[in-house]
Amino acid sequence: MPSETEVLSCPACKHLVRVPADWLGTTVQCPECQAKFTAPVRDGDRLTDAVLLSAPPPVNPSTTRPKADPFLLLPAWGLMLVGLASVGVNAAKSYEFLTQPGAAERDILNLTERARQSGYVKDGPEDPDEREKFDAARAAEYARKIRVLLPVFTVVGAVVFLGGLSIVRRRNYRLAQLGCVLAAVNVANGCCIPGAVFGLWGLLMLMGDEGRAHFGKV
Repeated sequence: MPSETEVLSCPACKHLVRVPADWLGTTVQCPECQAKFTAPVRDGDRLTDAVLLSAPPPVNPSTTRPKADPFLLLPAWGLMLVGLASVGVNAAKSYEFLTQPGAAERDILNLTERARQSGYVKDGPEDPDEREKFDAARAAEYARKIRVLLPVFTVVGAVVFLGGLSIVRRRNYRLAQLGCVLAAVNVANGCCIPGAVFGLWGLLMLMGDEGRAHFGKV
């Protein structure tokens, strides 16, 4: 009794195709290479040869990409982590300074006092009262700048994250490059230190043949 299915070999790519037995002698398309062929028929205990009807479509080299480069994925994940950290920290600080008047000034004054005690800051009047007024005025000036810069660096962190994500998804080569560059200059809250490592690493990889091939670029 013939089996309900038959295993055929595609005459174009030799891929094995399992088809119903009643498809023998009909036109079949290979799911692997898309070539069409006439399925063989049963001749006693064996099957005749399949007849190729149409060759598989040509492969466009520009649309084929090699496997993802693991050495490029490492800085990509690093960029995503640095970007998320930058967005989280800067957004939280922006919200704190927006909802708590004087919070930015207090943070700057505390940093100034610690720096003065460590000897890193030596400017300002000798008189304690005058020095306190001097530090308060400078803290207010820095606080105004910080309130503007923190949202900017929040956006920068988002672009850094998207740049790493572009490398992982292997899409948008320019965004990946931009994310690497911004990671190195995202100075808020120390994100530039790990960001510079992952950003320069990723940028060097993207500029090489491996990086361009990762995005399917010739």
